[in-house]
Amino acid sequence: MDGFINIDKAAGLSSHDVVAQLKRLLRPVLHSFKIGHCGTLDPAATGVLPIAVGRATRLSQFVMGQEKRYIGEVTFGITTDSYDGQGQRTGESDASSLTAEAVAELLPRFCGSIMQAPPAVSAIKRGGEPLYKKVRRGEEVRTEPRPVMIYEIKLLDFAENGPHPRARLEVSCGQGAYIRSLAHDLGEALGCGAHLSALRRTKVGGFRAEDAFTVEQVAALLEKNSRDFLIPMSRAVSHLPALTVPDGALRTAAHGNDVRLAADEIDGKELLERPLRACDGTGRLLGVAHLNTNEQGYLLSMDKVLIDADAYDAKQPPLVACAIGNFDGLHLGHRALMEKLYEIKTRYGGSSAVVTFSPHPLTLIRGKAPVLLTGERLKDELLLEHFGVDEIVTLIFDEKLMNSTPEQFVDDVIVERLGVKEIVVGYNFTYAAKGAGTAETLKEQCAKRGVNVNIIPEVDRRLGTICSTNVRGRLQAGHLDEVNELLGYWFCMEGEVVHGNHIGRTIGFPTANFVPEEGQAVMINGVYAGRIEYRGATYDGVINFGVKPTIGGETRPLVEANLFDVDLDLYDDTIRVYFGKFLRPERKFSGLPELKAQIAADSQHAREFLAQCDAKKHLPKPIA
Repeated sequence: MDGFINIDKAAGLSSHDVVAQLKRLLRPVLHSFKIGHCGTLDPAATGVLPIAVGRATRLSQFVMGQEKRYIGEVTFGITTDSYDGQGQRTGESDASSLTAEAVAELLPRFCGSIMQAPPAVSAIKRGGEPLYKKVRRGEEVRTEPRPVMIYEIKLLDFAENGPHPRARLEVSCGQGAYIRSLAHDLGEALGCGAHLSALRRTKVGGFRAEDAFTVEQVAALLEKNSRDFLIPMSRAVSHLPALTVPDGALRTAAHGNDVRLAADEIDGKELLERPLRACDGTGRLLGVAHLNTNEQGYLLSMDKVLIDADAYDAKQPPLVACAIGNFDGLHLGHRALMEKLYEIKTRYGGSSAVVTFSPHPLTLIRGKAPVLLTGERLKDELLLEHFGVDEIVTLIFDEKLMNSTPEQFVDDVIVERLGVKEIVVGYNFTYAAKGAGTAETLKEQCAKRGVNVNIIPEVDRRLGTICSTNVRGRLQAGHLDEVNELLGYWFCMEGEVVHGNHIGRTIGFPTANFVPEEGQAVMINGVYAGRIEYRGATYDGVINFGVKPTIGGETRPLVEANLFDVDLDLYDDTIRVYFGKFLRPERKFSGLPELKAQIAADSQHAREFLAQCDAKKHLPKPIA
């Protein structure tokens, strides 16, 4: 299931609460567990909350960036620390003399491109943590004014209410504007103070309140096996200009590769350096891309591919073999399985698949999954692009699958679902209820059904048995070189870049910061030489992982990457960081001058190391 849901959020629920409710409702029909909201709506507020499901999560930024419309109630004469009715009262005055005319006269001052300071009690993240959490701990939090766009403000009505009159405003604005701050600033300008006492969002781009569904309505439709609530990805990004990819380049674009376009094929001048909808001749959405130009013509770069990679391939050969496992961290032990899988599919002249499970089986069996050495998206890319696998089949691990007998698993999954000729598993593979099935059991049962099972023995190297437990242990001990040796590529993490405190930029070393995803294995705090991937390009850099003790303020470790010789705007986009060499432990310096000198030295050491590594050193060697 890929698309958007236009939710009408009820008061009292956080945006995270809504996402959690929908995850539970949609779990039986989802192939991917990726669900996220497109722009936080405060718990007290109601109205439009776009929810992205599956591959649509890759389009969230294009929804969040659209015009928003709110109807807010402003109460004058009372101020709060959160600028709304949920915060602590900080002041009170008599505003009974205020008139509707006085309010209306001031509204134009707050239209256009204005500087606005967000409230300290907000979901804005600093160092990966919402500011409101810092305020609740008693920390002093200051927010700096930033430019926001207010397109229009209308005074809908004005109610005299003794010392605390109220005005109802309709506000159209761009991304990042706070209606709470607008109410607060309006009260300041009028000299009586004010706070936002109610708020409803009525529009986010093409998502309108009159078309929205409550969570309860979504649940009712699912009971009827209806998906009328699901909005196609193409409709959600219909505001982006469209570019038709030539038929001969569709396969290239669908695989995420750049497409060279002749100057006479498109009118590209108006489309340069802006997000585009890449479509085929029928209007089918391939993904979001951008267009560059040089002496040879135009180059279309696919930023987000939203279509199955085989959509424009020649007919896929029949599935003949698969490898089954959890694959919570792709290492050289797993590579042995993939090499055997490649040999089998080549022998038959067919295609291969990796069969894995979501959620991780231990989530249901023990209540907690192990930390993952390889994130889901990276794992899929490594399998498909480097390990010679043609398809990834994700089985939903639910109560039924967990409690199946060994015979049921073989009949339902291997015979009925997969229909392969051969299977590859590791020596320690188990399946069915309470792990009753082993690799040898699987081999015996499959032989009766005409399916051959290949059991890959334990892989030993100089560092011992290659398994995820061994890799995790060496990662926690700080032995990155050994981790990379066992993986066969550099250890990697990825995440969405968030706004930090911008200290790096002030001392000449701008960084991209992100907090690792929940459940991601991490290394010890320190400074590393590594490589950073962003939108298909790879950059050398120096990376800090830790809590930045010199500056302070971080409660959990985050990745802080300085890309050499470039200065890119990476905010709200996803980057991938490969860790190649441990340089030194993280430590606290006496001040910014000493920190700056050390970063310069770290950068030099990182450059020297990376200069000795070929361009693809951080990636596994392809199986071919």
